[in-house]
Amino acid sequence: DEAAALFDAQGSDLLAMMAAADHLRARTVGDVVTYVINRNINFTNVCVKACGFCAFSRGHLAEQGYFLPNEEIIRRAREAYELGATEVCVQAGLAPGMDGWQYVNLCRALKAALPELHIHGFSPEEVLYGSTLAGVTIRDYLAALKDAGVGSLPGTSAEVLIDEIRQQVSPGRIGTAQWIELIQTAHELGIPTTSTIMYGHLERPEHWARHLLRVRDLQERTAGFTEFVPLPFVHMEAPIFLKGRARPGPTFREAILMHAVGRLALHPHITNVQAS
Repeated sequence: DEAAALFDAQGSDLLAMMAAADHLRARTVGDVVTYVINRNINFTNVCVKACGFCAFSRGHLAEQGYFLPNEEIIRRAREAYELGATEVCVQAGLAPGMDGWQYVNLCRALKAALPELHIHGFSPEEVLYGSTLAGVTIRDYLAALKDAGVGSLPGTSAEVLIDEIRQQVSPGRIGTAQWIELIQTAHELGIPTTSTIMYGHLERPEHWARHLLRVRDLQERTAGFTEFVPLPFVHMEAPIFLKGRARPGPTFREAILMHAVGRLALHPHITNVQAS
């Protein structure tokens, strides 16, 4: 209730909350903004899912569908490394008929070619898909990814950790309880992850509040989240928006609120708030 009330702040209350969040930021992490030089490599846009927020994916028969071979992924990673990147972020669609060990084999190939490069790879949705195709437990699959060189996981496919919203935005996608279990397992195995929220579509402030508290509760148990990343819903070509079922992303006030309330509600468990 308290977190939801903060999301309703208006006028001088909003300014006071922003000042409190800024003061906490200065006291906790100081004035230096940090960043990592990385390259995103989306190795396929072919996907078996049809999420309402996704304008990226294509069916396997679509002319725009692609699947990059490992050689091309490594070439792009090497190009990035030579330009100063220390990290590659590897994510993709869930391609039908894919070898379940593709993610693990790709990591091994990347590490063999570029051992110094940090691999930030594979969302919980991808880990679940890979483990299902490979016929092994999530824990065993995560352990194989770590052994192959994964340094951290993106805490994406979280959207909003409220199943009634998820069923409307991304039916058939990983559920709240399974997302939490998978991330907790990664943390237990020593694989850090980010935490995210996608906001500005169908959800309401009370959903934001519950999401933040679920993230905070998990962080209290595992201390495995490296940061909180608010992701504004990008509406322009999203199917759920084109069908008139979602609003066109967050307002500027809502973006300010998400970063400020996130800073306050997650303190002192997550101190790094990352701008998308």
